[in-house]
Amino acid sequence: MGRALKGTLLSILFLISGVAGSSAEAETLSLMRRWVVFPFDSDTPALKNAAENAWWKSRERLTAAKKYLVASRQFLIQKDVFQPRKELDSDDVKLLAHLLDADVIVTGYIENRGFKLNVYLGSSGQLFWTKRISFHPSLKATDQVEMVSDNLTQELLSQVPYQGFVVTDPLIGKPVYEEDGKTFSVVDTGNTDNIQEGMDVQWIQVYIPEKTKPDDPLLSQSKVQVIGEGKITKVKKGVFVAQIDRAKSLGLINESTFVLIPKLASKLGETYLSHDIVKEKNAPELLPTMINPVAPESQGAKKQTLIFGSVVSVIGLLLLGL
Repeated sequence: MGRALKGTLLSILFLISGVAGSSAEAETLSLMRRWVVFPFDSDTPALKNAAENAWWKSRERLTAAKKYLVASRQFLIQKDVFQPRKELDSDDVKLLAHLLDADVIVTGYIENRGFKLNVYLGSSGQLFWTKRISFHPSLKATDQVEMVSDNLTQELLSQVPYQGFVVTDPLIGKPVYEEDGKTFSVVDTGNTDNIQEGMDVQWIQVYIPEKTKPDDPLLSQSKVQVIGEGKITKVKKGVFVAQIDRAKSLGLINESTFVLIPKLASKLGETYLSHDIVKEKNAPELLPTMINPVAPESQGAKKQTLIFGSVVSVIGLLLLGL
């Protein structure tokens, strides 16, 4: 293993320290592409409107990066599932995920002057990530619901360990291809505003040990393995091309393989620390936990089907504009 690769691996040790289990005995997680966010609930009628506003804001936050597809309100109504939900068991999650063709199910609710966000994986029905934040005692709850839920949503997004995923070049027909003696892959990343040529990239696999504790979020039990490294050579709208300089095996880099951009991942903490809510010190609990690189998918990514369909039909399902 070369010095450059060793250095990069060491640089992400803080992200995966403490995780248990061997990748040889683990399931590979799948792409978190299609999301369903159920309306947020409240234990107080006076906060119902605040909960609904927070729900809209959370979905806007998810779609802002143009990396996730979020089911619309109209779609949930058509499927007769448009109602608030709190905690879900794995069977309910799998049933809903199957009905809605969702990779991720999200629930949120206000209870005892606090807001809790739960994130479940549709493939297994297991809890992926969860966190609760208490409202500041000196401020009105109605003035905090949207702010708190938005910050939890941002923290959730920071926990997803990849900034992009490999796609098959439509002209070449391969996820990995050679050109002028060099090896490349095309990566879908949604918003490319902060992405520049020359940035380092890593192709990664994410594992969850087979024996997991059912009450513990999968995120806390995950393990990340770097399977390739390289640099961005070209940035286009929504995608970039990256040269693969080193790889454990090119056969491991396929369509939907996760791609991490270390420079962007390292700045996530700085983004939170500079956030207005931290500066104002209205709710000290909002400081995020350390980023843990994990992300989903079981072997064999789901095909893009019926519910979320083609890019054109998806526009009608997205939150924005509805």
